[in-house]
Amino acid sequence: MKLHLPRSTFGLAALASILLSIATIVLGGIVYLVSHEALEQQLDHRIAAETSNLRTIAERDGIDALRATIARSEDGHNANGLGYMLFAGTGAKVAGKFDAALPRPGWHELLPFHDARERANIAQALATPLRGGYTLVVAADRTPIDEIDRSILMIFSAAFGAMLLIGVTCSWGLGFAVRRRLARINATAEAIIDGDLSRRVDRDDTPNEFDKLAETLNRMLDRIGGLLDNLRQVTTDIAHDLRTPLARQKQILEAALDTDLDADAYRHAIRRAADSSEEILNIFTAMLRISEVETYQVREAFRPVDLAEVAERVADAFRPSAEMTGHEITLEADADTIVEGDRHLLAQMCANLVENALRHTPSGTRIAISIRRRAGATLLVIADTGPGVPPEDRARVLQRFVRLERSRSTPGHGLGLSLAAAIARAHFATIELSDAAPGLRIVIAFDGG
Repeated sequence: MKLHLPRSTFGLAALASILLSIATIVLGGIVYLVSHEALEQQLDHRIAAETSNLRTIAERDGIDALRATIARSEDGHNANGLGYMLFAGTGAKVAGKFDAALPRPGWHELLPFHDARERANIAQALATPLRGGYTLVVAADRTPIDEIDRSILMIFSAAFGAMLLIGVTCSWGLGFAVRRRLARINATAEAIIDGDLSRRVDRDDTPNEFDKLAETLNRMLDRIGGLLDNLRQVTTDIAHDLRTPLARQKQILEAALDTDLDADAYRHAIRRAADSSEEILNIFTAMLRISEVETYQVREAFRPVDLAEVAERVADAFRPSAEMTGHEITLEADADTIVEGDRHLLAQMCANLVENALRHTPSGTRIAISIRRRAGATLLVIADTGPGVPPEDRARVLQRFVRLERSRSTPGHGLGLSLAAAIARAHFATIELSDAAPGLRIVIAFDGG
């Protein structure tokens, strides 16, 4: 049979309270048994010690001396709390005021006796045979032990009841508080489901678990909201960027169909349409590449890579193009610039950053590439002396299809920097854009490189 535990907050708290109460009962039972046994052993020790003393007197000085000793002990107002009886061989009591029947020799844990003040009562006694047929009985009233036992039981019963009551009350209060906070989170979730994406979980600005959860959920919702905004922007930008090459392709093909051309002219038209298709494919290839990098599966193929060597090859590859456009590319690198990564991705990241600088800066701009070691990190810095990027746009240009040139008349689709940023994140690196005074400085920091 499968045990079904409660799953609600109140049920779990109530179960914890019940288990704690049961533990209190078990603890009370252990304390009761241990203390009861200790008191009985202490009482047995007193009885045995007194019996030993009286038996020594009887064997050394005789029965008359024993009777006198018993009388003196009883005349002393029974200071030791013990009772005495001395029986002759005939069964008649010859000494002692303790009122009980002659017991058989040995220990008696529950010996009935008559107390003039309390009437019938129970004693713990030891009956010891003596020479001449006499029997010595030393007894102790069990009333103090019984009273202590009752006190212990009452204390733990009260503790059990109080703990159970407090536990149930606290369980109800805890369940109410948790349900109230969860209801606020649920209301926010329902509002978001209904289309109010601006709703956020209310916070009390107190250092508790619910506020931390609310903060985490709000950050998640902000992230989702940002992604949705980016998705809408990307959708718009894709439509805008694809419209031009598709319209150009349609115009070329319609012109070829409506015009009587020779074979070379048709071939030229088809070539222009293919070039337009290639532009469209390049857009989708770049987007798929960004998505692939953002899955971080590329980290499985990471190996030690010399970042300075990668940057040098990229710089050498772009120098001819830079000379044609009047740009200057320089490279400076420190020693020991090894990072864990994918060589091809790192090369593509460097190439995208250099190409971006060449494309968006005027002739005569200097592009400086430097690889530096700083405080245990490897820094890739690409700075130019061009017009730079306004501070309010530096975070935006790392997003997909973001182009500061509103007319979109210059070549490109706004995917180069976003791919570079995705590659940096895949390599556990941070990317930061700042002012090079003049120009733009891009710093990519590889921690522990």
